Amino acid sequence: MRLRRLIQKKSKKFIIKKLSNNFSTLFQAFNMSKRPYSDIPYVNVKFKKNSSLAKKNDDILLKIDGVILPKILETGNFDVFLINFLKKKIKKNSVFVDIGSNHGLVTRQVSNISLIKKIIYFEPVKEIFDLSVFNTKNIKNIERNNYGWAKKEGYKLFFENPSNSGDFSLIPSKQRTIKHKFKFANAKTELKKILNNNKQKFKIILKTDCQGYDIELFSNFDAKYLSNIYMYFLEIKDIGNNKKNFYRNIRLFDKIFVSIPSVHNGIKEIHFDQLKNYFNYKVEFDLILLNNIK
Repeated sequence: MRLRRLIQKKSKKFIIKKLSNNFSTLFQAFNMSKRPYSDIPYVNVKFKKNSSLAKKNDDILLKIDGVILPKILETGNFDVFLINFLKKKIKKNSVFVDIGSNHGLVTRQVSNISLIKKIIYFEPVKEIFDLSVFNTKNIKNIERNNYGWAKKEGYKLFFENPSNSGDFSLIPSKQRTIKHKFKFANAKTELKKILNNNKQKFKIILKTDCQGYDIELFSNFDAKYLSNIYMYFLEIKDIGNNKKNFYRNIRLFDKIFVSIPSVHNGIKEIHFDQLKNYFNYKVEFDLILLNNIK
């Protein structure tokens, strides 16, 4: 019996040591655990030093997951490539439009760029939207919208990956096992509204992070709207049935950049004819489109 207890004690210490600093495994184990009587809807993360995301002693609220929360704890940053690209390339006063803003982490960092004069963001998931409101509470000239963008308006099935609080999508997958229904507006109507309401004639920077649905939105936009976009950030992996409209809309932009860490370091400018090659890698990558609007 004493030997058994000793083995159990040593095994426990071994497991604890192995799990130390392995935040992804720890938090995914939490999400897989049954919690019949109570739950932890989110955690308060306090920063111990300055980063692009927060200043020392700042707090942000995050859901417990195996992707975003571990990344913030380990690096203190989120999607740094996008922020650095904006700092380098932005030359004019702009409006940043964030579609699928999630916890508001990109919005929070973008707000520190002096040429960003206004931020408009959209997040359909009420629970995460409420966290984003807290995370962006000190930002001026911001418009928050608790709904998403889709090709058609209405309340739609929205699929959640419980291991990744950033993986909600209108497109189901093996990982997105939880179903919800949330409000979505017509994307064309929303973009038209933003362009028409831009009385100061600021440049429009559009970022979509819709977990596979980015292609659907981009391919469905009319040329007259896209020609007025200064920068367009989107995540893509597969064109699907949108090949014709996708490449038609790509040609509307003057410059094409890609970020795909598994293939090359940093952000690379490419020609139109090179873009097709990136789909052969069968991995998700970030596409950045730029217009030389005067």
